Amino acid sequence: MIAAIEGIITRKEPTACVIKCASGVSYALSLSLNTSAKLTQGKLTELACVQILREDADLLYGFLDESEKKMFETLIKLSGVGASTAMAVCSTLAPQDFARCVATGDAATLTSVPGIGPKTARRIIAELGDAKLMEFGPSETYKNEAASALQSLGFKRDKINQILAGCSSTNTSDLVKEALKKLA
Repeated sequence: MIAAIEGIITRKEPTACVIKCASGVSYALSLSLNTSAKLTQGKLTELACVQILREDADLLYGFLDESEKKMFETLIKLSGVGASTAMAVCSTLAPQDFARCVATGDAATLTSVPGIGPKTARRIIAELGDAKLMEFGPSETYKNEAASALQSLGFKRDKINQILAGCSSTNTSDLVKEALKKLA
């Protein structure tokens, strides 16, 4: 299975891209609108991947954020939710918003996703609501603690918030480390 791909984005569309690896092989990946918006054509990029093998196709789905990848993997395990519906959820809702919808039973927000009707929304909430829903990203407490630590190191609050929004670590020390790498 392909877990990640690093290479140059040679073609970018709203929900797909082609990435050329150092070996010379190019891969086509499906993307959410959120991931696609963060990519720059011609730039070296690493994408976490989910590979789905079917009888008629070998599909790759790319993600910049680990939390979005976890949400996608959680959704495709549910009955009646395929990869295209899961990708529509990733394009419409941030992982934290999706987790909040499930936790609060907000079927109305889920039905705003193309391809999800009231019945599917209720099924998603029922199937994920009974189990402990995965943490899809850092909690606000961890983000605030990390922001304070980074601010004490002399970084500007606006830049800190921008960087922390793209971080996926789920505790304060890892968030600070991840943010420092991006700020350097």
